[in-house]
Amino acid sequence: MVEGKKKVPVKECLYRIPSVSEEKGYLIGSKCRECGECFHPPRMICLNCYSKDMEQVALSTKGKIWAYTIARQTYPGAPLTAPFIVGLIELPEKVVVMSNITDCDLNAVKIGMDVELYFWKVREDTEGNEVIAYAFRPITT
Repeated sequence: MVEGKKKVPVKECLYRIPSVSEEKGYLIGSKCRECGECFHPPRMICLNCYSKDMEQVALSTKGKIWAYTIARQTYPGAPLTAPFIVGLIELPEKVVVMSNITDCDLNAVKIGMDVELYFWKVREDTEGNEVIAYAFRPITT
């Protein structure tokens, strides 16, 4: 990366980008201190018990495909070219996250498939910074 360039998220407050190659990034969630319910994106009030006693947490980086669809039309500004997979990923915290699913053949994707979070460069912004997004991909064993 050229000096002066930064890695910036597509949208603030949803995830932490890895700062060094050894450090993994994560999705930012919130957890209710009263009932233990977790959320993504983070919430100020628990949607389960309505408590305002919330804490920020790092969510798991592995999950399972809960549902998916194949997008056959590219929408304006999309970072991927159709066809691509969009899915709902259930994390161990019982949080369901919508995400692109990449590095997976369209015919191989399955409900219950184990996937992992990763980060990738979508584009460069007007200042030359790398704009980083997250997606999930199958876990290879």
